[in-house]
Amino acid sequence: MNASREQQQKTMLIGLIVLAAVLLLSIIGNIVYMSRSGRLSDEKDKLTAEKEVLQNEKTILNETIVIKDGVIEEQQEMLEIQAEEHETIVREKDTRIAQLNRRISAHANDLKEQQDANKKLLAEKEEWVGKYGILTGEYDKMKQELDALASTHEQLQGKAKIAEQLKVYNLCVLNKWERWLFADRYNVSQARRVDHSYIHFEVDGTIFTQAGTKDVYLLVYNPAGALMYPSSNLFAIHETGEEIPYTIKTSIEYAHQPVHVEFNIIHPDRLQSGIYNIEVYIDGHLSRTSEMILE
Repeated sequence: MNASREQQQKTMLIGLIVLAAVLLLSIIGNIVYMSRSGRLSDEKDKLTAEKEVLQNEKTILNETIVIKDGVIEEQQEMLEIQAEEHETIVREKDTRIAQLNRRISAHANDLKEQQDANKKLLAEKEEWVGKYGILTGEYDKMKQELDALASTHEQLQGKAKIAEQLKVYNLCVLNKWERWLFADRYNVSQARRVDHSYIHFEVDGTIFTQAGTKDVYLLVYNPAGALMYPSSNLFAIHETGEEIPYTIKTSIEYAHQPVHVEFNIIHPDRLQSGIYNIEVYIDGHLSRTSEMILE
């Protein structure tokens, strides 16, 4: 009788321990999920704020360019009008000077008066030439300001292109050992014991990123710097146009939501100890680099 009760108590104790373990794992899973969701939300808010700042700067830049263009057009019109007036006045003055010269030759007594008139006309001409030089200087200054605004516009366009690219987040490498049944099969750190490598991460972009099918390429380099398990196909690096092989590839459908990507690499031979470099390319753009250290 007592043995039966003790057996029941042991059974209940084991059940309570299992139930407590399940609840603890559930709590840990919820904490990890809430932590990752919070980081993604903060990154999204940060990117949204950067977008608003870029949009405001772009709006201000466009308004400034429109204003400067209007001012330059007005100055050019004024300059053309004043140049025409200046040419007309110069022609009129030259005609008058010629007439006066003829009168001087005909009337020697009026020579002094005509000389004074000529000096006055020359002074007026120099005044108009001075005004023309001032207007030309103002035009050159406005042109320099417009060039500076155009340079700023190009820089903003470059930032917008960078914001269009997809990014890799939370890259994690998990090594597995299946040679022994009761061994610690995960988180293997010794190179000679690694059979499988699971590499997983999340891909996400910004509101500038276009949705659609994206090609994700994974490149793993051994400690000697050689690409592991190179493919027969090649892909082009966007920045240089160089075509290179890759270790493994997949395609994803991006719809402005984080996409989970996982690669399973099987190692048929024992690995060498050292640092293994990892590169992730998305549509030819280098999105993330990492390292895997094996003893």
